[in-house]
Amino acid sequence: MKKILCLILCVMLVSSCADALEKRVIKLGLLSKLNSSEEEFLDTWKKTYAPKNENLEIIVKFYDTLNAMQMALNAGEIHEMILPDVVAEYIMNMNKEFVSRLVLRSKGMGLAFGFREDSKELRDKINEALVALQNDWTLGALEGVYISSFIDEPEPVEFMKFENADTIRVAITGDLPPIDYITADGRPAGFNTAVLAEIGAYLKKNIELVNIDAGARTAALASGRADVVFWYEVDMSSEIQSDVPDGVILSAPYFEWNKFIHLRKAEKDHSASSWWSMRDFLKLYY
Repeated sequence: MKKILCLILCVMLVSSCADALEKRVIKLGLLSKLNSSEEEFLDTWKKTYAPKNENLEIIVKFYDTLNAMQMALNAGEIHEMILPDVVAEYIMNMNKEFVSRLVLRSKGMGLAFGFREDSKELRDKINEALVALQNDWTLGALEGVYISSFIDEPEPVEFMKFENADTIRVAITGDLPPIDYITADGRPAGFNTAVLAEIGAYLKKNIELVNIDAGARTAALASGRADVVFWYEVDMSSEIQSDVPDGVILSAPYFEWNKFIHLRKAEKDHSASSWWSMRDFLKLYY
């Protein structure tokens, strides 16, 4: 009997160790969400995207800039960074050290301009401009030129100057290329400048750009450093807005997407046959 009990205990111990070996932890990096902690966002994210697998533990880390997140990925602080598909594809085109590991579909995401609550009149004017630019295909044309067509180094766009007109200070980040882009030498360029130039021309207002980090968007509004923030991320299928704090009001979305891509550092042998033949989802992760 003692031998049988010992055998059962050994089997249980081996089984427990085997289960422990199957555990995987994946650390995911995202640009900071300004209305949520990492823990709160993870809880929301799991309900929408996480696989039903008790052996996969997910940890989320926020970063205030894209550069900081890329450095964390290179250093092994995170395993993957999550970005909208067009941003991930741009980064992979620019840097072959990053590859796509996972594509997740959302129910509808968008980017919208952000304003202080006391700026409803300005918000309404920009909404009017966005409608006009959509109706005459200007927004679609700018998206085609600056986002859908890969340009490794887009040129800055000239802004019209209006004498005796108000100036609108718009905060941009450069942390969502090619949508929100700043060149290596600090010059705003591409889609962000093109859209804002068209809005300024429509409203006959001067546009002044303010460079900030993505994590400082709301602080720039609250301090009065900026009248408008170029982007807040909006989940159009949810009442919970992880990126939009109280006191911030939004324009209509001007750009939309429905896929997120997980990027990680390329491995020496990253062919589909080299890893998909494992046929075990958990083995895709550390």
